[in-house]
Amino acid sequence: MQVPGFTHTPISQFFVYYLVIAAVLISVSDYKYLFHIQIIPHLWRWGQWWRVLIWQFSYANTGEVLFASLAVYTLRVVERLWGSRKFASFITYNLIFTSLITPLLLAIIFRPLTLWRMNYLPPGPTPLIFAILAQFHATIPSTYKFRLLLPISPSPPPPEATPSLQVAREESEPSITLSDKFYVYIVAAQLAVSQFPGSLVGAAVGWIAGYAWRAEVVPWGRWRWPIWLFEKRGVNDGGSGYGELRRMARGEGEQGTGVQQVGEGQEQGDGDGRRPLSTQILDQFRGGF
Repeated sequence: MQVPGFTHTPISQFFVYYLVIAAVLISVSDYKYLFHIQIIPHLWRWGQWWRVLIWQFSYANTGEVLFASLAVYTLRVVERLWGSRKFASFITYNLIFTSLITPLLLAIIFRPLTLWRMNYLPPGPTPLIFAILAQFHATIPSTYKFRLLLPISPSPPPPEATPSLQVAREESEPSITLSDKFYVYIVAAQLAVSQFPGSLVGAAVGWIAGYAWRAEVVPWGRWRWPIWLFEKRGVNDGGSGYGELRRMARGEGEQGTGVQQVGEGQEQGDGDGRRPLSTQILDQFRGGF
């Protein structure tokens, strides 16, 4: 069972709140023009290299803030899997790395390939979110899968078809198999194409940077924040914090027992217990299964 809300994910919680608050502040203060990058004139002509350091600090429009917040909220399971220290170290490293490498690749590689037409890099931490998405893709297994039938069937089934023949016919029809992670990729894809082609470049760089960090092929990839910043010392356990872990384990065990009993009751009373597709989609963003 997935833990609802921001339980044990303080970094993800701060990230979501920051995305919303930062977007509101720069919108109210009318400083949106400071966060995007144009290779010409911002960098080559005016020498505003400070933009390289701040262009991922905030999005410039409401749609991107919405989809980014949904994506980060769903990707909070990565922090829950790794722990806040490793997750914060990963975010810090990739924020610096992608902030520097993305404008460089745009100026040196993508502009010549497009005959100097590609010049704009939109603001917002899209590369960072895609770096987290790469870890989500590699480490988080899918909970369930479903088949989506393609509407290219040549003819409807005959009315006298038996249930077994109907099932065999459905299995033979053209379809694609998707998982519950599909909804996360849809939200992230919206970010990637929101300000095409610059946003797509940032998304690709973030995805590659995330996998490069995972494969430990980037310099200083093992860097971590000091552990004392994330320690939680218990009062009755000599400062080790193991008492809290034991309480969490007992609480999850009791919660799991209750869920099992409820599940058995549902099996006895509700049959297969299947949920509508709309409920499954909403559960991806409210933490319930």
